[in-house]
Amino acid sequence: MKSFKQHNEAYTDRFAHSSAEDDNLGLFNVEDPDSLQKLNGFVGALADKEYIQPGAAVEQLAMRLGTVGLNFTLPKIDSDKGNTTVEVNQFGGRYGKTPENSNGPMSSGSEIENDDGISHMVEGGLALKLRYEMLPNNNSCRIFAKIE
Repeated sequence: MKSFKQHNEAYTDRFAHSSAEDDNLGLFNVEDPDSLQKLNGFVGALADKEYIQPGAAVEQLAMRLGTVGLNFTLPKIDSDKGNTTVEVNQFGGRYGKTPENSNGPMSSGSEIENDDGISHMVEGGLALKLRYEMLPNNNSCRIFAKIE
């Protein structure tokens, strides 16, 4: 019978890879280009389906993005074909004093941050670009989305 040490040495090479924490950055790290590319793959999976109502597809996208802390105002879709762009914020945005803008506990309120929670990490923030079209053959809708 093998001892634990022998067993451990025999299987060291099989499991010699970096840990899951090193390999998988969270999708909420929108400042990382790799994470943003993976997030767009997550968002792009929405286009693989056809929907009866385009609003339902956008609501489903809002729920999916909500799982990683991103949210947006639901756009009004009232035509058969079109494009729309909405701003994306993270964790509801930032409001209050931050270490970068505070001059102390008794400073005036002129340095209160009120932003989208992304623009301090990504220049200009992020926007969700939606393209939708009704399909004439079966009266369903396709939605194409990308975060930029």
